[in-house]
Amino acid sequence: MSKPITIGIQSQEGQKRVQVVPTAKTEELYKNVQKGFELSSVQFSLFKRQNKTDLVENSRTKTVKAAGLNHGDRLFMVPKSQNLFQSSNSSSQQETISKVPSVVVEDDIDVELSKQDGSIPKSKDKVNCQHGANSQCVHCIPYDPFDEEYLREQKIKFMSFHSYIRKLSGGLSKGKFAPLKNISCKVEISSRCEHPPYPQGICSKCQPSAITLNRQPWRHVDSIMFENPQIVDRFLQFWRESGNQRGGWLYGRYELHPEVPLGMKAVVCAIYEPPQETSKDTLKLLPDPKEEVVEEIAANLGLRRVGWIFTDLIPLSGGKVKCYRGGETHFLSAQEIITAAHYQNTFPNKCKQTDEGMFGSKFTTVCVTGNKENEVHMEGYQVSNQCMALVKDEILVPTKDAPELGYVIESTDEKYVPDVFFMEMDKYKNEIKKVGRPLPVEYLLIDVPVSSPLQPLATFAILEGDRKNFAVGNRLLESSLQDFNSFAQYMSQFRSAEFLTAVSDLHVLIFMATLDIMPLRDFLGPLYEAIRTANVEAAREWSYLDHWSQMQALIQATTMN
Repeated sequence: MSKPITIGIQSQEGQKRVQVVPTAKTEELYKNVQKGFELSSVQFSLFKRQNKTDLVENSRTKTVKAAGLNHGDRLFMVPKSQNLFQSSNSSSQQETISKVPSVVVEDDIDVELSKQDGSIPKSKDKVNCQHGANSQCVHCIPYDPFDEEYLREQKIKFMSFHSYIRKLSGGLSKGKFAPLKNISCKVEISSRCEHPPYPQGICSKCQPSAITLNRQPWRHVDSIMFENPQIVDRFLQFWRESGNQRGGWLYGRYELHPEVPLGMKAVVCAIYEPPQETSKDTLKLLPDPKEEVVEEIAANLGLRRVGWIFTDLIPLSGGKVKCYRGGETHFLSAQEIITAAHYQNTFPNKCKQTDEGMFGSKFTTVCVTGNKENEVHMEGYQVSNQCMALVKDEILVPTKDAPELGYVIESTDEKYVPDVFFMEMDKYKNEIKKVGRPLPVEYLLIDVPVSSPLQPLATFAILEGDRKNFAVGNRLLESSLQDFNSFAQYMSQFRSAEFLTAVSDLHVLIFMATLDIMPLRDFLGPLYEAIRTANVEAAREWSYLDHWSQMQALIQATTMN
């Protein structure tokens, strides 16, 4: 019996070796290839050359030796059907189906930005432009939205996300060789791996790549704008009265931001404060039984959760606050950055350019702290996609006594952790690569400017004069007690013609939707629409309905006692 020979088979899924006896028919060679690649059929051809010439036929009469094949030869596999490898492994196919969503519905703001041209007009150069008004030259051709020179002139620190997409999809390749791809730090076993699961085995096909941290050149949200100062002032009232820190969810919408090419901004209309445990030094958000109701009300008003806000204020004499955040210490601590990354992973950005249907996040972080003038100041941030991946796969933890440093955990038998590097300048001004144990978290941070418009906006009513706002929920303060008596006292400040103003408050709507005495949640739909469109007549008509008439009678009875 002749000795088997080894032949290399090159395919789109990699290379494998198969053995066959020279006197065997080429049909047996095809079956061995099918078995080696775990294919469901032999719907493929084998060629001696990569340009699909010198076919080795699948024959029951012709031997391997007669086909001119020798030990060490390499053949090239060309599938006859597109789903040859997809159907070979049902589990991997199911994984792919669950991974890739059938339809990705992007946010309206993303759809609108994707339709815009994004080019920035450049004025005609009087010296160099020697052409007519209807022509252009290299001196007056419009800027691209990602043009570094233009961004530097306008002092724009980060390009917008949609500018970044245009940069990737520009040129002749149209982004073919630089697609958007989510980072994974996990070992992902596939059908191509020929070893037992980690820790018994690992290979280059399933091993996650090492990560070198870079400052992200773009950001999803280019500005955070509070509609009016009263939103934050009402939020800070808790700290003024108790001295304890406070956290809350930012509810608003995303709008175009013309100051940045293809940019967007998060417009904050209200702050909702969930249940929380607070002290002068700590803040812990607790599970919220009203979360579903709050999300329902926000959605009906055309709003969504766009970020979170927290205070870190230490009072000084004379109405000042201590300043201890900055470049010399830290902007956000490692624990705060990890929390921000967790929230960004919880609220991902829908994106058609990735296999998973999501990429990054529009969720923002606002920290209220003291500035260099010892005044209350707001700073906005997002964390990079690299940070989101490190936190999602649970390999980044805070350090115990250095808030500016994080730590990448080491591999164990239960969990493989890829190497995470960052670049640092040594004392000789040379860039050196270091392992992220520990890791300066400033590499993971993206700052976002926070502002208020010169002319205040108001999705919800701003009360003037002696009228007092309704108490904010979940505050353990005597001045912020939410019960039917305080609700009745609040509503008694308004005449019937001012009903829309009275109910144009997120905290009032949440109280009305969750009231046990007379549940109104199922009847609030028309009122939401009236508030969203600022329709005074529609709100007044709703107030004449039976369910509110009964509530009005209870309010009058309560205020008369």
